[in-house]
Amino acid sequence: MKLVREHWFELFVLLLYISLSLLYPGRVWHAFLLGIRLFVRMLPIFASVVFLSTFLGAFLSPRFIQRFMGKNSGIKGIIIAVVLGTVIVGPMWAMFPMFKTFMDKGARVAVVVALVGTFAVKTPWLPYAATFLGWEFVVVSVVLIICYAVVSGLAMERLLKE
Repeated sequence: MKLVREHWFELFVLLLYISLSLLYPGRVWHAFLLGIRLFVRMLPIFASVVFLSTFLGAFLSPRFIQRFMGKNSGIKGIIIAVVLGTVIVGPMWAMFPMFKTFMDKGARVAVVVALVGTFAVKTPWLPYAATFLGWEFVVVSVVLIICYAVVSGLAMERLLKE
């Protein structure tokens, strides 16, 4: 029963696949093959994420994380999160293990939420965005994204404490 509770979503998808394969065997087989191809294409990214998370887990001590991103880091931790969040690139889902590593090592919730929020700003892409949208639009949107990330980080930290 514990296995069912822990993996209910996977079991639901499996049952859905089995049910749909009885109704639409050709389509389900095609979807399955597409899924396998996508999984194989994503394997290098998965491996990179595992490597990065393991690297961070092994080389960043909890003391280091707590000093710069922990409960006593104050505004310094938020600023580090904003800067780090705007310079890292890649798919968001690939960063969640890194964010989890930060939290496990003592980063405060506000810092991690600010990291997640400012991840929407891609510093290397700003000149490209400005060619289409103009610098005024880009600067205003970046400032608003950063403000939102900081405010939501502080709010999340406060809500999770209560």
